[in-house]
Amino acid sequence: MTHEEKSANAASHEFQAAFRRSLLLHRKGRYSFFYHVQFPGSEKSPYRDVDPVLHLDFRNWLSMPPADTIADNRHYRKLIDRQDALLALVRLALDEAAAARLTEARYVAVLGAMYEFDHAADQLMASITTALTDIDELTGVLNRTALERDIDKLSGEAVDRPLALAMIDADHFKRVNDTWGHPVGDGVLTQLAERFAASLRPQDRLYRYGGEEFLVILPDTDACKALPVMERLRLRACGTPMTHDELHIEQSVSVGLAQRRPDESLHDAIERADRALYRAKQAGRNRVMADD
Repeated sequence: MTHEEKSANAASHEFQAAFRRSLLLHRKGRYSFFYHVQFPGSEKSPYRDVDPVLHLDFRNWLSMPPADTIADNRHYRKLIDRQDALLALVRLALDEAAAARLTEARYVAVLGAMYEFDHAADQLMASITTALTDIDELTGVLNRTALERDIDKLSGEAVDRPLALAMIDADHFKRVNDTWGHPVGDGVLTQLAERFAASLRPQDRLYRYGGEEFLVILPDTDACKALPVMERLRLRACGTPMTHDELHIEQSVSVGLAQRRPDESLHDAIERADRALYRAKQAGRNRVMADD
């Protein structure tokens, strides 16, 4: 994951926490609204210090502005529309309640706007959570949860379009952990993931498959076209030593490549890529081998 992607991921985490807090204060605004329309002008209100319109606008309680990735999210834009519609109805309802002419139709309209707001808020929160849970916490690339969902999606697409898959393994990685410890090993994996991502094309998808293994899906790409992409990835991985504090660690990778066949599942194609990876390691490591 690039520095920009890591920053965007951190911003999403921060916004998610701020958004949850703002929704709690939004809820307090609802309690105040319901009391004011039922008992306008009451001196006994437990919400005398609460402006229902102010509290109902969740934007007033965000401790930070939304990051670009959030602001551009269609669910966030929908939420803003729902928020503005709710506030407009609430103002009308409070004015009518104060004049003792609040109608049932207006009250029902407010309840409907609250429902629409809640639905949009739930969609936004689910969208943020899904994006965050798809990310491997250590390396910042996609994880197995994202992989399984993408496999289901790709399995439903036409098999006449070429698709290549590559399994990548960090060579002799156990030595890194045994020699310098797991924190150093984690640093090496993170740097490898960054180099992999920098070597791939925008349409390619990189996943942490487990441990020191990674998987790449190369859509609309046959094995011949995928081979130079993976060779570039291999060379970038071992081109310069990995660094951790004052350590400089030489780290190579082995790659197994396979192209999906018309009559096989993606899981079977991944198994063939894994077998090609095994042959690459048996042949001496630090190389790319394609399944026959």
